Amino acid sequence: MNGQAHRQLAFAPRSVLDAGAAALLAIVLLVAGYSRAWPLTIDIGPHDSRFVEPAPPGNLSHGFHAIEYFGDTSVRWTTGAATVALLRPPDGMPALLALRLLNSRPLGQPEPHVELRADGRNIGAFTVEPAIGGARIYRVLVPGNTRFDWALRVQLRSDTIILPNDPRPLGVVVDRATLAPLMAGRLVLSLWMIAWSAGLGVLAYALPRCAGAGRRVAGGLAAALIVLVAVGSFARPLEVLPFVQRIAALLGLGCLGIGLARLLTIPREDRRYAVHGADLPIYLAVAWWMAPLFQLVMTADGASNVRPPSATLWIGGVLGLALAGLVGWGWLRRRTTDEVHSLRTRVLALFAAAALAHLGYMLWFAFHRQGPDFWILFRGARDWARGGSLYDLQAVAINHFGHVFKVPPFYGMLFVPFVFQDGERVLFVHRVLNTVLIGATTLVWFRMWGLRLASAVGAGVLILLNFRPFADTLAFGQIDLALLLIVTLALWALQRERDLMAGALVALGTLFKIYPVLLLGFLLIKRRWRALAGFVAGMVICNGVAVLVMGWEMHRIYVTEVLPRIGGSTSWVENQTIAGFLARLTDTPTVAAIYHNRAVTLVANAFSGLAVLLACALALQPAQPASTRYALQYSQFLLLMVLAVPAAWMHYETLLFVPFAALVLHLHERWLSLPRAVALAASFALIAYGNQWSFYDGTVMGILTIAGISYKFYGMLLLGGVLVSALREEAAPSRLASWRRVLLGASGPEPQAGRQQAT
Repeated sequence: MNGQAHRQLAFAPRSVLDAGAAALLAIVLLVAGYSRAWPLTIDIGPHDSRFVEPAPPGNLSHGFHAIEYFGDTSVRWTTGAATVALLRPPDGMPALLALRLLNSRPLGQPEPHVELRADGRNIGAFTVEPAIGGARIYRVLVPGNTRFDWALRVQLRSDTIILPNDPRPLGVVVDRATLAPLMAGRLVLSLWMIAWSAGLGVLAYALPRCAGAGRRVAGGLAAALIVLVAVGSFARPLEVLPFVQRIAALLGLGCLGIGLARLLTIPREDRRYAVHGADLPIYLAVAWWMAPLFQLVMTADGASNVRPPSATLWIGGVLGLALAGLVGWGWLRRRTTDEVHSLRTRVLALFAAAALAHLGYMLWFAFHRQGPDFWILFRGARDWARGGSLYDLQAVAINHFGHVFKVPPFYGMLFVPFVFQDGERVLFVHRVLNTVLIGATTLVWFRMWGLRLASAVGAGVLILLNFRPFADTLAFGQIDLALLLIVTLALWALQRERDLMAGALVALGTLFKIYPVLLLGFLLIKRRWRALAGFVAGMVICNGVAVLVMGWEMHRIYVTEVLPRIGGSTSWVENQTIAGFLARLTDTPTVAAIYHNRAVTLVANAFSGLAVLLACALALQPAQPASTRYALQYSQFLLLMVLAVPAAWMHYETLLFVPFAALVLHLHERWLSLPRAVALAASFALIAYGNQWSFYDGTVMGILTIAGISYKFYGMLLLGGVLVSALREEAAPSRLASWRRVLLGASGPEPQAGRQQAT
C-alpha cells in the first residue's frame, strides 16, 4: 500500500468524526429553532402556497379557491374537501388546533357543517355559526401521533353551495390556522426534524470535501451553512423549517454530481484532487443534468409547476442508461491508459449528442411561444410606417420595463420592410434566422480556433450549446443571438488584427442594445486605436443610414426623451444583475417596475463599479491577441454586460456562451484544481439550465424563495471568479519573468533559455 493510500485511510476516521460533529451541530441548532417556533400560525393569503392545497383548474371538488380579500383580510373559500398542511408537532404530543373561520354564505343558505380530519383521522365536527362583526375561532384537540413527515395535514370537509353568479362550490371561509403543542413537562422531539437536520449537517460537510476542500475549510463551510439555516429557523420558522429537506437534497445532489463526474473521468491516482482540462466538459454536462433532478425533488416535496419537461426526462433517461452501460463495460475491462482515453471520448460523445438533442427540443418549444418582445418591435415599426411614432413616451415614462418600444431607431429600421406582411410569418422567419445564427456562431468558434469536431474541446463546445438563454431569446423574439454572433466575430477580428472591422461590429451591437458599449473599455485598455476609430465610423455610417430611412425626428426623440428615461433597475425576477439581486432584498420580485431606493442603488453601483475596475485591471495584463488568455480578458466584459448593468434579463446571458467556450479552450491542456472545476460546472448549470419559472411558480414563500430565484446571479458570480482565477494564474508567471528580466538585465545579458521561458 502506497503512502497516499495510508494518508487516505488515516484521514477517513477524522472525516467521519467531522461529519458526525456537523450532524450534531445541525441537530442541536435546528431542533432548538423548531422547539422555539411554537405556536405557529398560518395566515391564509399571498404566502400560504406551501401550506394550502389549491383547487386544480377544471376540478373544483377539492382544495382551496383563489385568495380573496374581505377588507384588509386575505381569506380563501374551501371546496367540499380542502387540506391545510401545518408544521408537524413533536412526536406523540397532542396539540391544540385553532381555526379562524367565517360563515360568509348569503341569508337563506344553510350554515356550513365542517368535519375535521388530521392525517386521515376524525378529530371533530361543528357547524359554523354566523358571527356578528367578524369571524369565529374554533378549537380542536389533535391527538399525538408519530409520522415521518414534515406536515400535519388537516382536512376540512364541508357541505357546499353554488351561487347564481358564481359557479364554484363554496364551503367555508378560512382566515388563519394556529397549532400549539401541549408541551408541559415534555421533551420536544421530532424524528423528521432530527433526521433531516443530521442529513443537512453531514451533507454540508461532505459537499466541500467531495469538491476537494480540506477538513478545516469543509468544517467551516458546513458550520456557516448550519448556523445560517438555524438563524432562519429562529427568526422565520415558517419560511425555513418546512424546507430543510430541500436544502439537504440540494447538497446531496451536489455530492452526487461530483461523484458521477469523477466516476466518468477516472482521475489519476497521483492527482486525486485535480481535473484535467480535457475532462472539464464532462463536469459541465453532469452538473447541468443535476438541475432537472432537483426539480423532481421539489415536485416530490409538494412544489407545483416546477416539474421538468417530459422531453428533458426522456433525453436524460436515455443518456443515463447509455452512460451506465458504457461505464459498466469500461470497468469490466482492464483500465489501460488507451482504454481510459477511449472511455472519455465515448462519454463526451454521449453528452454532446444529448446536448444537441435537448437544444433541438428547446428550439422546437421556442417556435411555439408568443414572442412578446418581437411584437413590441414589429408594432412600433408598423406604427411609424403608418405615420405615427416608434415611441410611446407616456408608456416609457410610466414604466420602461413594460411592453414598450425603447430601442434605437436603427433597430426598428430593420423591421420596416416587413411591417405590412403577415406578422406570424415574419416571426417564423425571424426565428429561423436566429436558429441559423446559433449554428453560425458555433462554426465561427470552431473556425476561429481551428477546432476539430472529434476532440475533447469540440465536444465541449457542443455540450455548451445546451444553453437555455438561446431558447428564451428565440421564444421572446429578441436580438441576443445576433449579438452573440457579433461579439464572437469582433473577437475573431481582433485576433486577426482587423481592428476597423472589430470596432464596426461593436458599433453594430451597440445599436441593437446599449450595453455592448462596455467593450470600448476593453479596446481602450488594449490600445486598439484603430478599433475605436472603427467604432466611430460604424456609428456614423449605421446611424446615417437610419437617419435617411427613419428621419431625424425619431433620433432626436430617442436621444433627448427616451434614452434619459430608460435607466434604473428593477427587482423583477428576470433581472439577475447585481442591482437586481440587491433590489429583491427590499422589494417584491413579482412586478417588473422601476425600483426606487437610493441607498440600495448606490450600493449596487459601488459593487458594479468595483467589478468593472477589476476587469479593467486584469485586462491591463499583456496578452497576445490570438491567445486564449486574450479571449478570457475579452470575455470579462461580456460578463459585465449582464452582471454590472442596472437591468439585464435572463436571456441576455446568451452572450455568456463565449466565456464558457473560452474557458473550455483555455483549460483543455491544463490541470486545474477540483474546487475550480466544480465551481465552473456549477456556474454552467446555474446559467445554462432553465429560466425564471424553472424553480419558481410566481409565489414568494419567504426568504428561501428570495434567495433561490437569484440562482443565475450566483452562477455569474462563480463564472467571474473562475475567470479571475484563470487570469491571475496566468499573470503570476509573467510577473516572475518580468522580475527575472530586471535582475538579469542588471547583471548581464539574459541567457537564451531565460528569454524562451519569459516568452
